[in-house]
Amino acid sequence: MSTLYMRTAYQNGRTIMTDCSFSSPLKIAKPFYRDDGYTELMIMCASPGMLSGDRFDIRFDMGENTKTIISTQSYQKLYNSGDETVLQNVQIHAEENAELFYCPYPAIPFAKNRFRSNMEIALKPSSRLLFGDILSCGRHGMGERFAFSGYTSRTIVSIDGKPVFLDAVRLIPHEAALSGIGFFEGYACQGLLYLYGYENVSLPESANISAALTKSREGYSVRLLSDDTAAVYQFLKDLFLMLK
Repeated sequence: MSTLYMRTAYQNGRTIMTDCSFSSPLKIAKPFYRDDGYTELMIMCASPGMLSGDRFDIRFDMGENTKTIISTQSYQKLYNSGDETVLQNVQIHAEENAELFYCPYPAIPFAKNRFRSNMEIALKPSSRLLFGDILSCGRHGMGERFAFSGYTSRTIVSIDGKPVFLDAVRLIPHEAALSGIGFFEGYACQGLLYLYGYENVSLPESANISAALTKSREGYSVRLLSDDTAAVYQFLKDLFLMLK
């Protein structure tokens, strides 16, 4: 099991990391202090990806008035895990007036991979969040389109302990035609974005992406379909720039 923990606080006019711990292969790069007031923290992985038997437990505590971008080093490669399921648990806690842009690179499940993800995001009413979760159908350029064994994920967002958004994904290629309606609909990747703390949200234009914006009970959700995984990731970054 690999663990990573990080805590941020607002001190002397900027967001700093006040506590940090991790175990191999996870680690955190040196903070980058941007001109726009955000501090960018990059999560890195010393291994080529998630391998059979891996489990990642990750937690971020974002202090009051902090402005943080959490990114990842590269695409998340999910290797052949045989009969085992690789696990990833992420917990995020954001305090009053904390702003967080969480933008991990897309996940690519390889043939015969089994993956399960659980994400819990706890916000305060004055927090702001833009979160993206992007999934490829696999290494389709290598003929591995929906060749993974199973992919499940659960994302829950709560405000002051009350759930306001829940997304559950269960993709089992031998149980359903994942290229059909309700799944990938002929595209090579899909994405989910969730926004909280923003008003009058509009989406950036992109010729390579089909996108739909929905007002949730609290915040907004966006569903994305595309044949270009990199374009979906750029869409997420462009949306962040529009909202700042």
